Amino acid sequence: MPIIATRDEIIEAADRAARAIPPLWPLASGVAVNPFLGQTREPLATASARLRRVAGIALTMPRSWYAERLRSGEIEDSDLAGAFDAAPDALRPKTIAALKEAARADTQARHPAPTVADLARGIAATDWPGIVNERIGHWASGYFDRGQALWSAPHARSAYASWRAYAIHDLTPEVAGLAGFAQRVWEAPATAEVALVECVARLGLSGRALEAYFHRLLMGLGGWSQLARQRVWQAELEGGSDACVTDLLAIRIAWEAALLDRYRSVEISWQAAAAAYAEPVEATADDGVDAILQEAAERAAQRRLQALFETQPSIPSAPGRPALQMVFCIDVRSEVFRRALERLDPRIRTSGFAGFFGVGVGHRRFASDVVEARLPVLLRPAVETVSDASTPTLAEADRSARIAARAKRAWGRFRLAAISSFAFVEATGPIYAAKLLRDGLGLGPRRVRVDPAPRTTTALDLDARIATAASVLTAMSLTRDFARIVLLAGHGATVVNNPHASALHCGACGGYPGDVNARLLASLLNDRDVRVGLAARGIDVPDDTLFLGALHDTTTDDVTLFAADHPSAAHAGDLANARRWLQQAGERAR
Repeated sequence: MPIIATRDEIIEAADRAARAIPPLWPLASGVAVNPFLGQTREPLATASARLRRVAGIALTMPRSWYAERLRSGEIEDSDLAGAFDAAPDALRPKTIAALKEAARADTQARHPAPTVADLARGIAATDWPGIVNERIGHWASGYFDRGQALWSAPHARSAYASWRAYAIHDLTPEVAGLAGFAQRVWEAPATAEVALVECVARLGLSGRALEAYFHRLLMGLGGWSQLARQRVWQAELEGGSDACVTDLLAIRIAWEAALLDRYRSVEISWQAAAAAYAEPVEATADDGVDAILQEAAERAAQRRLQALFETQPSIPSAPGRPALQMVFCIDVRSEVFRRALERLDPRIRTSGFAGFFGVGVGHRRFASDVVEARLPVLLRPAVETVSDASTPTLAEADRSARIAARAKRAWGRFRLAAISSFAFVEATGPIYAAKLLRDGLGLGPRRVRVDPAPRTTTALDLDARIATAASVLTAMSLTRDFARIVLLAGHGATVVNNPHASALHCGACGGYPGDVNARLLASLLNDRDVRVGLAARGIDVPDDTLFLGALHDTTTDDVTLFAADHPSAAHAGDLANARRWLQQAGERAR
């Protein structure tokens, strides 16, 4: 009999398993995340062994993919030899010839270690893993809702408490054959930690088996465990904590204990599985081969890129002061436009920089009370800003926009409600035919929303503003030879009815357009006191240099200049040239 884990071991193992899960940001600020973030401290071969056991997935391409590139010469012998020499002795074949032979052999199919639900499915005509995931997902879709659903679930209680309130009324498990499950949930401990400890005891898990088993359960829940992990990440970023992943783990393991009680004939098979979870993670010879082949493929890609950079001719620049400088976000969607602009005139110079332009802000848009974190999601906003509504005209526009937004929300709820939607479609559906046609063909408005100029509400002293300006300009390599017009171009997209809208905007701005950050930096760099401070640091910005924010719409390749933020009659001719160049570049890019 295994030695049952202690409470502290269980909680610590749950925390380690939670941190092995990559966080997933909601669609409101959708950003790319390394799916193997939890394994970044492990060698590739070891991480492959771990994820094969807990999820049945591979971290590398199929062997046939590497074999084809070896045959075609895309991966050269030098790439393979370099990867072979860099690999640990214990994980590489005896010779490179043996490595090539292994690349031509197929590997065995990968299967994760079984859960109790998997074992129960093997002896019953019921897809218990599917049912468990479906019922947890049904509850989670309401619990994690943040305003999308018309009928939202309460969020005041913990995830575990919310699930218990839901599960005691859910009869689906009973119908599927898990008799008494609702009663079992009713009698379960009130806290997730106690429930987790009790279920571990019922499953007979040793301390060594916990982390791998917990990781297996969380991986089986897919996006829900990742979303819970993001809540933990965000809470810790703000100096707090969140038990959402532990709650989700307690929910999932409650099903395991219930299924083990229901299907006692799987006890022996489960004991063998629990013993397998307790085994240390060790890379196999196949894992070593896959890691070496992947390293060789990456070396080949690096070699090709290096050759490309060495042979690609650069666009010639005219000597002397540039006529226009423009800084874009380092985003592939801006690269085509950027290169088209450079080719129009040798006096035009462009560069790339992170799209939030070093200005991480929590911004409240015009006619909104929602604070948007316009910076990389791994960081915390240091400054709060709002769209200007300080004049009577802007204040009245703000009020009118709020009223219109409330009316639009009320109308939308009426159209989508469970009962009124039927009457709405029958009575007014044909009226929307023209709108559907217009939107479908892209004939409607094609511009990213533009608000009044942003302003800071967080007080920053002059030294802090000078330090920020100097740091950003130095990072941009923009410390001399300034043009009369310097455009700082964030990017966004014209989006209609797309749940993935944030992914089409700027990732460096947290999934929002980059106009606010660009305009704020332009205001900072146009500040005369800041320029005096920059000169003291060796960055001399000419008096006739004007910084302006801009927004590149990557859907239409139109560029909006926020010239009204800093009106200057002396730069009228320069702005006319800039607009002409931007229009021509947009036509070429399209």
